[in-house]
Amino acid sequence: MSEILLQIKNIRKWFNSQEKELMVIDGVSFDVREGEFISILGPSGCGKTTLLRIIAGLEKQDEGEILLRGKSITGPGQDRSMVFQDYALFPWRTVLGNVLFGLEIRKIPKVEALEKAKKFIKLVGLEGFENSYPHELSGGMRQRVAIARALVCEPEILLMDEPLSALDAQTRNVMQSELVRIWQETRKTIIYVTHNIEEAVYLADRIAVLSRRPAKLLDLVEVELERPRNRFSKEFIELRARIFNLIQG
Repeated sequence: MSEILLQIKNIRKWFNSQEKELMVIDGVSFDVREGEFISILGPSGCGKTTLLRIIAGLEKQDEGEILLRGKSITGPGQDRSMVFQDYALFPWRTVLGNVLFGLEIRKIPKVEALEKAKKFIKLVGLEGFENSYPHELSGGMRQRVAIARALVCEPEILLMDEPLSALDAQTRNVMQSELVRIWQETRKTIIYVTHNIEEAVYLADRIAVLSRRPAKLLDLVEVELERPRNRFSKEFIELRARIFNLIQG
């Protein structure tokens, strides 16, 4: 079994709403193993994106701590990259330009940066589209660019916030398969937020199931199904139903 990479310890978070304190996350704790694909699953608005942003260092928790290799996360870092729901691509940059951006910020030498960018563009299946602009790409292709841009800086953890939710069902299924392939090739630790139970069961090694707000950890479910996973198998359907009933309470 892989070693523990990330420890999420008793995280609590409140927001101020109309002069009231609203608890969003209530004492969530779990570990993430190195090289694991783990999904954070819960109803819409339960606080799972807030938890992901705390892991990313983009927000602060009110109680608890998150340790990466034993060191407390206090802000953003090069050891974590995030893929957002809305792609967040620069429309004036080509596919290659978008993927190069993080390497330019880090002042990676041009020849090395180009080599790395092209490697990850190929990894996500966009070889031949290096000079295309975001408006010329489909939604699935734009999300591939966002994934390549996040991976090219070689973070320890890839954080993904419902990255496929804007896609149609057919494209979403294709991209789920592509994500599994990319993960298997890179063995990157992935923390993936979704409210789609089928998606979590298809993708993840384990699923951290959160309750309705304020989010509590209902269960940490092991998905012991061989890949590629059959969405119509008895085992898949039974696990999906078990998690549905867990969330419904």
